[in-house]
Amino acid sequence: MDYPYQVAFEAFLANDGLAPTTIQAYHDSITHFFAYLADEWQEEPNVTKVTEADLRAYFSNRQSKYGMTLATYNKVLSHLNRYFRYLLVRQIITTYPTLALHGALPKVTQPLSTKWLIKLDDLLLDQQLHPYVRLTLLLTSHGYQVSEFLQPGFAKVMNNLKPRSNAEQCFLDQFRNFHTPLAQLQACPDPFLKLRVNQAQPHLSNAGLHKFLKPAEEYLGIRLAPRFLYQSFVFYTLAQHPELSPQALADYLRLDPAALNYYQRQRLTLKAQGLLSD
Repeated sequence: MDYPYQVAFEAFLANDGLAPTTIQAYHDSITHFFAYLADEWQEEPNVTKVTEADLRAYFSNRQSKYGMTLATYNKVLSHLNRYFRYLLVRQIITTYPTLALHGALPKVTQPLSTKWLIKLDDLLLDQQLHPYVRLTLLLTSHGYQVSEFLQPGFAKVMNNLKPRSNAEQCFLDQFRNFHTPLAQLQACPDPFLKLRVNQAQPHLSNAGLHKFLKPAEEYLGIRLAPRFLYQSFVFYTLAQHPELSPQALADYLRLDPAALNYYQRQRLTLKAQGLLSD
């Protein structure tokens, strides 16, 4: 069971006529919330102890780590609303923790930094950082997004990755030493694999990757959520190559013109707000 009263609640949704895909979306939203609580509380979450503050902290954490559109925020909040209302009506809980929450997406105010790109060679050789943290930095610096490098089949891309410095080559050699035994145990060549053997589902999830990135954030003093790392990579590239035409930039970053235009405007906005440190 992934969250309290899961079987009964999902049976209730099915009886209410919701499609299986919709029920799965509820399942994913609520499971993610309780996984966050379990990590924060370091114990099995109890629904009777969940407060409005817990929910606000969850949304703030999710926004800062993964990024979240207003549509996603409203969808997840709607799922949690219905779940806690179900528990309240059945007197499983006596308070309604989502009552005061409504469509206001938490804002991220910590500045973005591009300095990690300047220090990349040193970071790649820093043994205090887990190999998955260093690989995330390396792949992001080569322009890959988390949606790409966590996908099955990315091993083919990794095999063709061209190191740009001795430090990158040294790290890739170190990573192969770390990864080869794990890939054999998991029977999978892709780079991001679970450390616990699970050949049926060997790939590390986005949430699983964040468990490696989170401890390194305090150590490095920067946000390591892949979304923010990729943004800072794009902003750094824009600053370093003012001579390139929009088409050349789009080709270099593998972005369509609309996405490039968005990042160019976003960079100017964040700099004006003092939220981008070059």
